[in-house]
Amino acid sequence: MLNSLLPGPPLKPIAPGSDVMNDDAPVPPLRPDHFPEVKPNEIALMFSGGVDSTATAVMLAEQYDKVHLVTYRNGYGHWHHHRSHMRLDELNKRLDNKFTYTLISTKGYFDKVIVDTVMADYRRYKSGFIWFMGCKLAMHMRSIAFCLEHGLTITTDGSNSDTAEMVEQSLLSLSLIRFFYEDHTVEFGTPVYEVRRAASRELIKDLGIRMGVQVLDRHLCIQPTCVAGELYYLPYLLMNKPVNHDEIAVSKFIEEKEVICRKVLGAYFEGRGVDLDTLLANRREQIAALKGTD
Repeated sequence: MLNSLLPGPPLKPIAPGSDVMNDDAPVPPLRPDHFPEVKPNEIALMFSGGVDSTATAVMLAEQYDKVHLVTYRNGYGHWHHHRSHMRLDELNKRLDNKFTYTLISTKGYFDKVIVDTVMADYRRYKSGFIWFMGCKLAMHMRSIAFCLEHGLTITTDGSNSDTAEMVEQSLLSLSLIRFFYEDHTVEFGTPVYEVRRAASRELIKDLGIRMGVQVLDRHLCIQPTCVAGELYYLPYLLMNKPVNHDEIAVSKFIEEKEVICRKVLGAYFEGRGVDLDTLLANRREQIAALKGTD
């Protein structure tokens, strides 16, 4: 338990200019004449190492040959990412080495989506939800890039209805995000959304995986810490007083920021020497061919 409380090793990019900080799933070759082969038996999971994402990882391991665990670091009061990587060893020892792990910095994407315009956005939306929804949009955007690079057609996260008070886990937000993924030939799922937290705990405990320090309904010291998130949702955590988010405002914010995300994704692949539209067309052909053989 002590190791999970320590800050962990310093985080540096694996190569100059790279946003990847830890990589157990090296990026396959990506060239204008060589696109990744679609892998229907592999899946990605946005992974924190908390109860919900760990339970999701366990469930996915029963259905797929390989599960790519991907953790993101936004660079603003977002610490202890080594805790997520510690989960990798626990899961692989118990579930036949089905997992890879990648830690990616989303700071640059987060800056473009919200940080650079945060004051103007706050005056417009008059709510702190913009910070957290903007952070999650940056993660979703980078998840799409990860899937396109690795030939994955499905990505998931640990969103759960027990924590739907968080704007990024509301049904509205998740529904809009699904359309964004579909436009980029990726299916987005939330396998444990209706799974009760008690059932997830039992699933994890049965495998002998650490549960951290339980305080009320939360398990501490098993996933990264987001200082801004802890402060924003503190009234709910302490007094069961949910933060109210105006759905019309949330919807407008997501739609507005998705325009930025599309531009950033296009520039990302242009930087890798690949036209995004051409890559997507190739994936659609591969996916159609796979469905034709079912």
